[in-house]
Amino acid sequence: MSDDHSSTGRESANIPVDLPRQRGLWHRIALWIAACLAVVLVAAVGTAYGYYLLLRSGMIQHDLDAALGGKNRPEKLNDAVNVLFMGTDGYEEDSTAYAREFEGERSDALMLAHISPGGEHVSVISFPRDSLVRLPACPPYGKAEGSGAYEGMINAAMYHGGPPCVVHTVETLTGIRVDHFVHLSFMSFRDTVNAIGGVSMCIPRPMRDERSGLDLPAGEQVLDGDEALSFVRARYEIGNGSDIGRIDRQQMFLSALAEQLRSSGALTDPARLNEILRSVAEHSATDQRLTLDRMLSIGFSLSDVDLADIEFRTVPWYQAPQDPNRVMWDGEEAAALFAAVREDRPLPAPVPEGSGTPSPPASSVPDDGMSGAEDAPTASAGEARDATSDPCVDGLGFGTGRGY
Repeated sequence: MSDDHSSTGRESANIPVDLPRQRGLWHRIALWIAACLAVVLVAAVGTAYGYYLLLRSGMIQHDLDAALGGKNRPEKLNDAVNVLFMGTDGYEEDSTAYAREFEGERSDALMLAHISPGGEHVSVISFPRDSLVRLPACPPYGKAEGSGAYEGMINAAMYHGGPPCVVHTVETLTGIRVDHFVHLSFMSFRDTVNAIGGVSMCIPRPMRDERSGLDLPAGEQVLDGDEALSFVRARYEIGNGSDIGRIDRQQMFLSALAEQLRSSGALTDPARLNEILRSVAEHSATDQRLTLDRMLSIGFSLSDVDLADIEFRTVPWYQAPQDPNRVMWDGEEAAALFAAVREDRPLPAPVPEGSGTPSPPASSVPDDGMSGAEDAPTASAGEARDATSDPCVDGLGFGTGRGY
């Protein structure tokens, strides 16, 4: 009995002596593990932040607030995001440089993407480059010399005052507050398409355009960056050679691009997203507020958007009576479209082609005094479509020609 009690007492007596040592040992191990984890996390965060700075250092960003600070800009009415995309014809095809001077540049493509809060719906409004509008006064910017207000083509805004003048022009004409802009080069577009592995499209019949280098067979195919660039730039040798026809084909391509982004998971694939960000950073420019993290936030909000909720429109237009190569906007229909975008409401149904005489905007009377409504042809809103459109089923739109 005494031996048993003695043994038990020794074992009991040893417990409080060993526990502090064990606790101290585990405490040191835990601190060591925590320290290692902290080093790893700091290294990872530092690497990510360093990469962020590297990407951002390659981006050209314009201080839009400073450039437009003194102007009476439209009020922002809601949490929707409006991004103006500008593609310009001032770049050489094989040049990787982003032009800072804007001397001689004109907008080759101009689209406003309206993203409803939460990314539930996206509307893309195309502005025909051949539109005759009232251009507002713009101060000099870069090597652009600026200009007073006058009646002219909308694509001249870039020439007069760079991206800020384009933003000011669109805001003045539409009453829509532009939150961000992206000024795209040919190289940026090409590299972005390549970064997602090309874009699948169905081409109804062979398409060739010598000026743009387009040469596509009929049928289902994957367009690489160079082919995609030729497709969206082709104009004069396709269909009736109009800018409106090219806009419809651009919208068809963007529909296919949206489907490719959704199906490929490019927005959630780190490797592909990296390539997309690099192509945007190296060959494009944005406003200062459109940072990389803002781009990512917008991209992730759009990753689950349904293709049927991505809608494309062209500003309602009619052929200018004084020049068959120019178009003018239907004042009433355009105003209704802009109001819906501005107030984040569903877009009005497009006017059926040939449905009546258009009403010219109040400020769109040409310098020669000709009335835009007098003897004008019937209005056309272009074709409304969503991102589920299939060119082989729905055709390639207005002006491309029968059979396309």
